Amino acid sequence: MDSADKDAPPRGAVSDMLEFLRWYSRERVDSRRMDERRSYSTSLVSDFASVGLFGLQIPKAYQGLELSHTDMFRVIRQLGAIDANLVVLTIVHNTLGVPPVRYFAREEVKAAVLPELAQGKRLITSAISEPGLGSHVRAITTRAVKQSDGSYVINGNKQWISLGADAAYVNVFARLADEHGRDLGITGFLIDTKTPGFVGGPEVITLGLKALPQNSLEFRNLRVPAQSLLGVEGGGLLAAKDAFMRGRVTLPAATLGAAMRSLELAHRFARRREVATGNLAENGRIQQIFSECVAATEAVETLLQHIVGRLDAAENVPEELYFAAKILGCELMWHVVDRCVQLLGARGFVDTNVVGQLYRDYRLFRIFEGTTEAITVYLGTRFLAAPERLGVLFDEVNATPQLQELAARVTKLTTAPIMDAKHRHVLANAVGELACWTILAGLTGETRHESGMKAHAAAWCERHLSERLRSAEQDLPFADLPTVDEVAGHIAGFATAIGDLEQRRPGDQHDLDVLLRHG
Repeated sequence: MDSADKDAPPRGAVSDMLEFLRWYSRERVDSRRMDERRSYSTSLVSDFASVGLFGLQIPKAYQGLELSHTDMFRVIRQLGAIDANLVVLTIVHNTLGVPPVRYFAREEVKAAVLPELAQGKRLITSAISEPGLGSHVRAITTRAVKQSDGSYVINGNKQWISLGADAAYVNVFARLADEHGRDLGITGFLIDTKTPGFVGGPEVITLGLKALPQNSLEFRNLRVPAQSLLGVEGGGLLAAKDAFMRGRVTLPAATLGAAMRSLELAHRFARRREVATGNLAENGRIQQIFSECVAATEAVETLLQHIVGRLDAAENVPEELYFAAKILGCELMWHVVDRCVQLLGARGFVDTNVVGQLYRDYRLFRIFEGTTEAITVYLGTRFLAAPERLGVLFDEVNATPQLQELAARVTKLTTAPIMDAKHRHVLANAVGELACWTILAGLTGETRHESGMKAHAAAWCERHLSERLRSAEQDLPFADLPTVDEVAGHIAGFATAIGDLEQRRPGDQHDLDVLLRHG
């Protein structure tokens, strides 16, 4: 056996993990109970740890599985089909928590921490989002001040942190200043949550993903040693960006699994359901809906497999592909779940029929790690600044002349006249969305000869690109918008129509009675 074979994952390791997850779903997972209790079962973390789910891509030298990106995609897709709480637990630890340590921590820190993380003895997350600014990394207000002895003192608040109060380690990103107050830039730190000054805040009561804790965090003069630094001082944006980009592949992979599961259930129902027009599955309109949903899943899977394949081949993956995966992957797959709720009729509105809970849980994926709207405008702004970039991306695929003509029209749209900032945002959104559809159409076009469904998916993507492009071209110049004050004044007037409705019922008391507290 040569060294390459010796270092490869055990043959069948991923297949065994997938079989374990399917068995675990049937025999151990109770999504309804987790949803009602807002917590995992007591054995979940240890059960997942026993098969390596917390060390998916951690190197074997640190006791991880060292899976390829393709194999990790398969695991995440499988988990996504089972339960959103389980997949987000796995994603947060493996893609937001582990990589900053693996790629940016000092070697002695890696040697101490990564084996614990790989074995599931400790969980890790990252804290980036803050009250009032979400995941806008450059606007971070949490402060770290370097001390004369080389340590750092951190003060600030974070919000919407998955596993925030439950994790043993948190990668914290803060704005660093030296002892003289000079700004040194955004910097990352690995924090042990047992450190004095780390305060786990209250858990957010969420619409879905109810078993996954989402906390606010506070740092009160929290002092960490120099060894806690992730990367270099002022280099935290690199670590944060790396974690975000990884999430922008795993989130749509999970949502793809949920869409597949929803379609499976909806089609099972349609085949068994008789309506006035006959069998529901044979109704032409219903068949059309199923065909569109299958085309969407095929297109998103093609995009994700293209990305992970390039990563496994150690090829450079343009950032635009990650954005397209997050934008269209999460949007299209959640809309597939939504269509399945509709296809199930009254049964879709029954929460115990699985699809309803998937509908609630995966709604967050359109918001996680940047809302669709914010990311689309950001992506479009990049293309407005460098229109040639879209052509460079599209040159990588073997496109038909018709698709090349559509791509050229998208590029031309970037030169449309802009009246003011708000119209620039509208144009950027249109260009960003069209760029995503151009990428999707190009990649599905390359696989259209492999099967009838792939050909259908390619035609579906090209049709959507053409329709959206025509709509954007017809809307130019974009219609004038009401002013910010006009919109605000109109909405303020709703108070007259509907009155004051804020509920003033007393909430639950969670604090220890004042007469029972220490001191």
